[in-house]
Amino acid sequence: MRIVKFNNKYYKQVNEIYNTSFPKEERYSSLNKLISYTKKDCAELYCLIDCKTVYGFIYAIKYENMIFILYLAINNIKRSCGNGSYLLRWYLEKYSDKSIYLNIDKINENAIDYNIRKQRLKFYEKNGLYLTHYLSCEKDNIFNILSTKQKFNVKEYKLLDKFIAELLNEPISEIRKI
Repeated sequence: MRIVKFNNKYYKQVNEIYNTSFPKEERYSSLNKLISYTKKDCAELYCLIDCKTVYGFIYAIKYENMIFILYLAINNIKRSCGNGSYLLRWYLEKYSDKSIYLNIDKINENAIDYNIRKQRLKFYEKNGLYLTHYLSCEKDNIFNILSTKQKFNVKEYKLLDKFIAELLNEPISEIRKI
């Protein structure tokens, strides 16, 4: 198994994982559009592959000394085998000198998928991310913000969020302290 930069020969497999892993409302853009940002060097897409099979991918947006992991997805049949941890740890180690952030659905005990949300948080914490005391509010969605730094820099995060919003043509998130 190895991790490689995205190549068009993996497009079909990555697109299938992308479309099956994220509901339409969580897909900010088509895979083609996301790939176009990698050519501008403000984003990157890495694939976890074995032979010619894509097990998963990580897509991140870079700005100054910060990175936002927008998508991390593993093929349904390859989950719960350590593949997500392998890919995430590799990425966090590669950029250990950067502030890395990602958002997960707000941990809400009243949510129908509360157990899935708790498992997702546990996965990220196990792999080196910290739950901050801040929420990112976008339209009708509220997310917990996770960071590789224990001390959350809200000012820095807001700069990153503004850059991402402009790149994806989305509104700037409202950042709230819990």
